[in-house]
Amino acid sequence: MDTTRHNLNADVLLRIHRILSCLVDRRRMGQVCRSWRAAVAPQQHPPQRPLPWILVPSAAEGPSFSCALGGCATHDFRVPDDAFTARYFGSYDGGWLFLAYRQTNGHRLVNFRTNQLFNLPDGIARREPVRFGGTRIVMLAATLSSPPEHGDCVGAAIISFWLPMLDPHVHAFWRMGQHVAVMLNATDQRIARPALEHVINQLPIATDRMIGGPDLEDVIHHNGAFYFLTRQENLHVFAVSKFHQDDDGELKIAPMEIRRVHGELDYGRNVVVRYLVESRGHLLMVARLVRGPLPVPPKTWAFRVFEMMELPQDITGSEETQYAWNELVSLDGRILFLARGCSRSYEVADYPGQEFSDGVYFLDDGRIHDDRTMLMAIAYPFIDSGKWLTAADGVPRVENFLPEQPPSDYSPPAWLLP
Repeated sequence: MDTTRHNLNADVLLRIHRILSCLVDRRRMGQVCRSWRAAVAPQQHPPQRPLPWILVPSAAEGPSFSCALGGCATHDFRVPDDAFTARYFGSYDGGWLFLAYRQTNGHRLVNFRTNQLFNLPDGIARREPVRFGGTRIVMLAATLSSPPEHGDCVGAAIISFWLPMLDPHVHAFWRMGQHVAVMLNATDQRIARPALEHVINQLPIATDRMIGGPDLEDVIHHNGAFYFLTRQENLHVFAVSKFHQDDDGELKIAPMEIRRVHGELDYGRNVVVRYLVESRGHLLMVARLVRGPLPVPPKTWAFRVFEMMELPQDITGSEETQYAWNELVSLDGRILFLARGCSRSYEVADYPGQEFSDGVYFLDDGRIHDDRTMLMAIAYPFIDSGKWLTAADGVPRVENFLPEQPPSDYSPPAWLLP
């Protein structure tokens, strides 16, 4: 159609375009006809780095997607039939999603744009026999060293063994195409947890090689290495260049560097959930604060953002390099999208005219409700997603982002990275 619909002039069409609250609707408006496309063209220039979409699970109609601006959750999203009720546990740039087809196994990496698929490990490689708990793993968050098509791509994940009362969250690695993951040996992996070790010692067989590791909060690939953040806010760093395969084809893990943080942060009585984000070449830790003791239902009310900094030795008095989390007084033009394994930072200046400002966008990833409880009950709350922005009075506060809906019976919401 070449004529302007309903005789709307270009000025009116541009006004309509500006008041649409959804980026998807704005884009579709420019596709109606040639005249409409010409009218809204000044507003249609796509940024070089598109913002994430929100993948919203729905028990009745399957997943839909929403834009980050409108939070409308009304657009259809095609998924393969066998992934219709899969659990999403991460994303990767280019339209890749980490899925668990059967909740606690059947891990896959799927590109919903090209339909490419990679099988991911469902188990751990072990040289000695195990008579308790087997080798079955559950992936909770994951990331990659490079696009999965690359032959040298290495994957890193935070995993849990299927031992709901005993297992911590620990590191695991694999090379793309391998059917099992590998983890650190007992000496490297174990960090003192006296109460847990007491329980382990009462078991009839030795299980401490797969239990007793650190509880990990997040994982990210940054500057050629995997960084794992612990609950104590230290970093476990693995240089990707030092991964290699032995003569049997087994992946050998790079040596672990522990970056211990100098000082201790005080969050008061708040419950804290932590994320790692790469921003402007630096590593950020974002602390998500939930008022504690937990109300019912728990709600996020604020964020604190820290940048990793190396301390001079004359301050620490130690021969070892020491690090600290330096709190930022403002986001300074950043837009942060948070999710385990796939948090991203964007610049407000790159998205003019799209009503974005400094802020933190977050989804209900379930950690304040307990991963194990959700996986066992297969019920994912949908009550704590939002955006933390500075209000007119200059005070940051959380705004509703997506309409509340009943718990999902297959997945929490997730970011989809274009």
